[in-house]
Amino acid sequence: MKKMILTLAALTLVAGGALAQNNEIGIYTTPDANPDNTVYNGAAGPVTAYVVLTNPWNDLTNTPIVAVGGFEFYIGIPAGVFLLSTTFPPATVNFATSPDFLCGANVPVVENRCTLITLSLGAFSVTPGSVYLKPVQNTPQSVPGQMAITDYFDDFRISNAYPISGDHEAPVFGLWTSVVPTEDASWGELKSLFR
Repeated sequence: MKKMILTLAALTLVAGGALAQNNEIGIYTTPDANPDNTVYNGAAGPVTAYVVLTNPWNDLTNTPIVAVGGFEFYIGIPAGVFLLSTTFPPATVNFATSPDFLCGANVPVVENRCTLITLSLGAFSVTPGSVYLKPVQNTPQSVPGQMAITDYFDDFRISNAYPISGDHEAPVFGLWTSVVPTEDASWGELKSLFR
């Protein structure tokens, strides 16, 4: 695991162009990476959410990743929401302090996706809240300004990762305390939370 951290510190990622279909990280209420589950509609209280990476891809070898060796990103949590707990897959170690996640892992990819972290989110207010995925903050070992994944079977080579919203400043997950029509823009247009 230390090897992965040193690699992250030593290498610099080349910024990508347009958002690719590979290496997209999203937060869902189920682990199946279904875009319809990027919003929680329901009562305030504990909520389980899954951080899922879809189509992991090695940018250097231009081949699919079959086991993610490490990952790093930061979860931006709004006021009124707090992180009760995080659960990582077996053999995963987080080298940062939540909500910064800079992890060494051996996460198998199944059906083009893998669950990186299972989150338990605490009670939230009636005000809708949006959760963001961004580069790791204030961690010397991280890749500056980037979200990243590494390939377990390729010497922990680093590849770019992207939030499913397409932008680090755009929400990837929403918390709402009542069910509203997704087509009603006056309620925040839930479908705007994902591409």
